[in-house]
Amino acid sequence: MAKEKQILQMHFDGFSQRDICTALKCGHTRVSDLIEAARKAGVSREALDMMADADIIGLLAPPKADSRQSYAQPDFEKLAKELAKPDVTRKLLWYEYCSDISDDALMPYQYAQFCRLFENHLAVTGAAYRIKHEPGKRMFVDWAGSFAHITSAVTGEVIDVPVFVACLPYSARLYAEGFLDMKQGSWTQAHIHAFEYFGGVAAILVPDNTKTATVKAPIYTTLINERYHELATYYGCAVIPARARRPNDKALVENGVNIVEKSVLAALRNEVFFTLAELNEAIFARVSAINAAPFQRRPDSRDIVFFAEEQHLLRSLPALRFEPFETKTAKVSADYHIQADTMRYSVPYQLIGQELSIRMTSSTVEIAKNGETVAVHERLHGKKGQYSTLKEHMPPAHQAYDAEWTPGRFERWADSVGPATRCVIDTVIASKVIVEQAFVPCMNILNLAKRGRRSLLEQACQEITEHRLACTYSAVKNTMAAIRSKKGGHNKALGSAVGEDLLGSAGLVRGADYYSSIGGDAL
Repeated sequence: MAKEKQILQMHFDGFSQRDICTALKCGHTRVSDLIEAARKAGVSREALDMMADADIIGLLAPPKADSRQSYAQPDFEKLAKELAKPDVTRKLLWYEYCSDISDDALMPYQYAQFCRLFENHLAVTGAAYRIKHEPGKRMFVDWAGSFAHITSAVTGEVIDVPVFVACLPYSARLYAEGFLDMKQGSWTQAHIHAFEYFGGVAAILVPDNTKTATVKAPIYTTLINERYHELATYYGCAVIPARARRPNDKALVENGVNIVEKSVLAALRNEVFFTLAELNEAIFARVSAINAAPFQRRPDSRDIVFFAEEQHLLRSLPALRFEPFETKTAKVSADYHIQADTMRYSVPYQLIGQELSIRMTSSTVEIAKNGETVAVHERLHGKKGQYSTLKEHMPPAHQAYDAEWTPGRFERWADSVGPATRCVIDTVIASKVIVEQAFVPCMNILNLAKRGRRSLLEQACQEITEHRLACTYSAVKNTMAAIRSKKGGHNKALGSAVGEDLLGSAGLVRGADYYSSIGGDAL
């Protein structure tokens, strides 16, 4: 119902003009003018009930005989769209209206009458609330008061699903999505998905005073949650939370939440969903239908207004999506590594013993001291206790030791054993994509030559090469054991072969010939 009709109803019911102004929060001039216009038009209480809102508002317009012939009529539909643009005022539109009149027979309305007719047009068309919000300026965000539900296919348990709602107040376009919780990670993901759905970012985010948006602060002070501030900074927007106990600050998102609860969640109440993806698919479909449906009080729809008047005023999305992150602090251990999420990452050795801050995303680990980055690693996943070590973080002595491990070193070591061993070592080195990955297997194989087993290792490598067996530490070790078992511990050939290796290290060893020549008495 138009406010003009309420004014006349209260007037006919015996209320004073002062009481009418107080109850309906309107100006005295507006009330008195409307009552006088109704009196001149001969409107009665009975006739008032039969009149349409537009007819009552028309009582304030100049008589048709004069206005249509002597006053230029503004295109208020066009002016309403212009007024919604940033920095455009009614005064500016009135100046442009006056300058655009080309017919000398027509006069422009004075500014006061122009504004009055403009207000009447906005009230009739329902576009007034759009004028109060600049397109692309704000995005209201909140959690719905009601839950959606999914059912566990294994236990049959019904799980509550919180629903995030975002609304652009100018076009009233909505976005909604269900999450398994209302924690910081879900809050961040919800915003990212909403930005991508709208194809841009509003200049200001208006959340409620939830813990995922604000932190406790003294009265009259609002502090933004650090991780929420990081998200807003990345997308180039500001966060201005709704004031506590100020319902008007978030009326549009409350209305959007109400629409989602009644037209989406209530409509899905009897449907059974087994996964979050199934539920969200149904939510997206219903929200899309709401955005495409015509408005009740004015032409167009949320989608039409958004794409025609608002989307191009949103801020562009960055090239890369924001990655949610975790933060923590830890002390650098004596091996110049710091532990984060069961993995260890190196930092410059000069920072041993110091407390550093760690920022972890799904792909990177950034370590900083007093806000200055000192190391960046790719995040490790999988088996616990893995190391990520950068050579430049090592002390000079460790770097020199690390430099000793080269393919050439293992090749020279293998040459000292024999050609078959060199062939096996070459095969191991060639089998690795990253050559450093071959160093440990090569060292393990060559260490089998210790304690007088140099010739035995060469024989084992010879067999592996001839039979094209796998060139691994286990294969070489097992082949050496098989050769030793086959020839026996006191076999002459094996004894002489082993004796060759023991010369110079374990002294002279008497062969089996010595004991057979002296007979049993010597024993």
